[in-house]
Amino acid sequence: MTEPLVDRLARHVVETPFSAFDETHLLAAKKRLIDAVSCGVSGVRGEGNEPFLELLRSWGGTPESSVLAGIDRLPMAHAAAINSLQTRSFDFEVCGPEPEGVNEGKMVGHVASSIDPVALAVGEHLGSSGEELLAALILGGDVAARISVSNRFDFDKNFEVCGTSNAFGATAVAARLMRLDAATLKNAFGILLNLMAGSFQGIWDGVHSFKLPGAMAAFNGIMACQLAQRGFGGVHDAIESRLGYFTLYTQERSPESMVAGLGEVFYVHGQHKLHPSCYGNHNPIDCVLQLRDEHEFAPGDVTLIELDVPPNRIDHFLNQVPTATDQQPKSLFTIPYGVANAVYRGRPELEHYIAPAIYDPAVLNLAGRVKLVPNLPLGNNQASRMRIYLADGRVLEAEREVPNGWLRNPISLEAVEDKYWRNMTFAGCIPDDKATAALEALRDLENIDSVTPVVRLLVASDA
Repeated sequence: MTEPLVDRLARHVVETPFSAFDETHLLAAKKRLIDAVSCGVSGVRGEGNEPFLELLRSWGGTPESSVLAGIDRLPMAHAAAINSLQTRSFDFEVCGPEPEGVNEGKMVGHVASSIDPVALAVGEHLGSSGEELLAALILGGDVAARISVSNRFDFDKNFEVCGTSNAFGATAVAARLMRLDAATLKNAFGILLNLMAGSFQGIWDGVHSFKLPGAMAAFNGIMACQLAQRGFGGVHDAIESRLGYFTLYTQERSPESMVAGLGEVFYVHGQHKLHPSCYGNHNPIDCVLQLRDEHEFAPGDVTLIELDVPPNRIDHFLNQVPTATDQQPKSLFTIPYGVANAVYRGRPELEHYIAPAIYDPAVLNLAGRVKLVPNLPLGNNQASRMRIYLADGRVLEAEREVPNGWLRNPISLEAVEDKYWRNMTFAGCIPDDKATAALEALRDLENIDSVTPVVRLLVASDA
């Protein structure tokens, strides 16, 4: 009899020894954590986060875990939720982990925005070691990615993967750190099935709630484990049962993809962004930066920008022109804004994705002259070919295929650490000595006895 997938995943999470991971796995996990933690800190300035935090404060509860860049300590699940909300705020955090082998190239999403806050919240409260934290992050990310690749990804038909795949990963992370056995984790997955949700409409509308699927995945993952610890019963099979994950949440299930190389290939390598905003903006932005370096021209000289893309990029949330009445998140999910911003300001910075920068009339005017054209073949959604038309008759051209930070075009640890400091500087609330000490600890995480003091380096200076 074939072992149910949910049992295989649960055993994978609780039984895989730390010795199964090599230096490549550990470095990749630490890069992801350094990236995500710094985005959690900079996200303290994200629009819409303060009302969420105010609500959590009003609920009270046991002060177990820290709010990044804040002064609050909240129950674990609450701290993980607000830290996830902050991490996701500028769509700057590491994506993936990227699938390898037979699943290479499949979409995973923003797993770290949920599982890393869970690891920090649970690890801080329990005093977990650095080894324990790294093992939880590697295995939780692996599980979340495997849930994603077991379905054919479709922005128009799927639930938001941050609310589904991330939730499985968050539950796995919490379970590993809480030292649950396989049967209890299986039950936690069964509880989780009735907690998952999320819609991509928040990204289309560019509203604060786009961050909620991942934040609630973090919350629900911890709660599912805490309920399972206390004997609360979930469904027997969260994945393959009559009304389980495959039936309710997938368009084209692929059980074999979920477990391909399980325990032998760990999906651990992050896709590290060098710019804020959706990855779909990055190749167009880098085309602009290349042309700025290669040619002399002023923003006022630009009459039109054409961007050749695959046909499925036309009826897409990225092909929306921002307006002065949009909420802040809209700027993160529009190629026209990303391109116009880069033309005017050069390398995108976090300051460019908050007011007043996002409402600059000159940038919005140029965004209205960025036109996406379906001239590229299907197959590589990131492919971009740009033409900038200038008033003097020149046409400047650039083309890109693979974004920076992907497994086929990786960035170094040094580049991730530079991003860490960009985030710290933008947040402006963590003293340099504390941020330096935290970074040094994260670099050496496998040798840290307890992550509690490390997390507490990343709170506001007056906490």
